[in-house]
Amino acid sequence: MPTDDEPRFHAAVTAAVPVSPSLRRIRFAGPGLAGFASSGDPDERLLVEFGDEARSYTVRHWDPAAHALDVDFAVHAGGAAAAWARGATPGMPVRLSRPKGWYRPPADARWQLLLADLSALPAAARIVETLPAGVAAHLIAEVPEAADEQRWTTPADLTVTWLHGTGNGLTPSALPDRLATLDLPAGPGYLWSAGETGASRRIRRHVRRELGWTSDRFDVMGYWQADKERWLAGYRRVEARIEELTVAGLSAGQSLDEVRDTVDDALTEAGL
Repeated sequence: MPTDDEPRFHAAVTAAVPVSPSLRRIRFAGPGLAGFASSGDPDERLLVEFGDEARSYTVRHWDPAAHALDVDFAVHAGGAAAAWARGATPGMPVRLSRPKGWYRPPADARWQLLLADLSALPAAARIVETLPAGVAAHLIAEVPEAADEQRWTTPADLTVTWLHGTGNGLTPSALPDRLATLDLPAGPGYLWSAGETGASRRIRRHVRRELGWTSDRFDVMGYWQADKERWLAGYRRVEARIEELTVAGLSAGQSLDEVRDTVDDALTEAGL
């Protein structure tokens, strides 16, 4: 039997339309999605299996009545997933896993800060669209070009800052440095961030070390790894050390956040 995070739902492409120069929205539907259910999280992600490839993507929209869901694929870069998305046509089969999300703002959060590159823009869009009235939110979105900007309808008090031509495999992400320069609002807040793994580690480090936030006030995810082959080769050289530090920290009664801090330091020292 497949586990919850393995592709199990059979579907097929029914439509594919451009959202922007760098994103293409593909709709999957079919009777095989009859047992599919949303997690209820606006940043929910699932595995999309096509051919021999399986990659994680955000559910942009789920229609339970039609047994259909939309996924926005980045098509600006190379790779098997981007090539598949550029050539996707109705009838092409896929398998999908159950979705899972991480967006968990505390009940007392007076404001929210969202940081996203192109890979996280679909999730950020869903978050924005589901924000309730009275919530102050600031989204900083990093996209390949100005034509990738989007507009959404939300009852929240939303401001959006667009960064063009940085991150997204083009240059190092500008999101960590932008976060470090922000004058954050007063009162309790919440940060949600997703994008390239190295940039996400820098963002988490700033939130933990500079801002001193506890883990209930932020969720920071790495969606993809820049220069993945080089990174994996480097990680293999320090993998035993990382495992040693993890076991030692947990055995000493450290919290998961403290263990992650130690691991992040070790990865940084290794140039990863």
